[in-house]
Amino acid sequence: MSHSSSIHTLRTLGFCALFFFSACQQKSEAPSTEQMPAPPPQGVGGRPNLDRVTATSAPNEQFQDAAANGDIFSSAAAVPSAIDSLKKFIRTAQMRFRVKNTAEATLRIEDIVLRNGGFVINSNLNSQIELQQTTPISRDSALETTRFSMHTQLVIRVPYRLLDTTLRSIGRLSDFLDLRHVNASDVGLQMLEQELTRLREGIYRSDLKDSQENKNSPKADRARASRSATDQARIETLKLEDAIRFSTVTVDIYQLPQIRQTMVANTDVPLPQQPLAARLGEALRTGGEILIVLFLGLVHLWGVILLAIAAYFGWKWFQKRKGLVLADTQKSS
Repeated sequence: MSHSSSIHTLRTLGFCALFFFSACQQKSEAPSTEQMPAPPPQGVGGRPNLDRVTATSAPNEQFQDAAANGDIFSSAAAVPSAIDSLKKFIRTAQMRFRVKNTAEATLRIEDIVLRNGGFVINSNLNSQIELQQTTPISRDSALETTRFSMHTQLVIRVPYRLLDTTLRSIGRLSDFLDLRHVNASDVGLQMLEQELTRLREGIYRSDLKDSQENKNSPKADRARASRSATDQARIETLKLEDAIRFSTVTVDIYQLPQIRQTMVANTDVPLPQQPLAARLGEALRTGGEILIVLFLGLVHLWGVILLAIAAYFGWKWFQKRKGLVLADTQKSS
């Protein structure tokens, strides 16, 4: 009885300690919330961010200016604020836009990421051939015309505090915007769930030490499963913390189709004609080979030929014998 009451007391103290820790953390972060004002709805230098304005209220010229300055790639979801002290956000971004030079823009994006303390996970630069044809110009030269477009897919990660700065810097390379999507997901409850799982499994293993052995479910197996659940909860917490610290950005860039013309060797030149004497000799030789093949074929069929000859002479003899019989019959009559 005293043992079960002590276990109940341990559980109560554990949950109280967790609740007290959470309350103290919120209380310590509350002053920073009051001191840090909300970010003003203006961009750098006091200019209003045009992505806060609807497309119908902004002239096309202002929209293009905002895209050229990278302001249209900015978003409130990418800007850290006072609410970050209370919430745990995982910020991600996805963008697709056209550039003037894909290869140059790819290198500049990678440099921007490195300057902002991030790193590149994947960088895939490829050319897609849309049309390719070869036009003969002379007997030994041809003009190869290729129409192609270059694409780059990048997956980058940057510190969450520099996400908006990175998006603005990358946006300055844009020539035409196709897609800009920024997302901020609150994972505070998920982290609390993993922490409670770890605490619950720790209490379970503490209770398991003083429990009776069960043949169908040994204590060693149950303790191993509990430690595995604790490790998994710890790994999930580390994943969430890493996703919070570094935002993941997917960038897809392309450029207008290009045409490239290159002089290549003409491989469609017909073979030169042989002289008439050589062609006559080749024809005579080919004809002789055909006669030899026919003769060998007849030799292979000698049995059939012999049977046909025997059948012919037999038919002739039969016809002659029939004629003699008819002649004798007429004479006797």
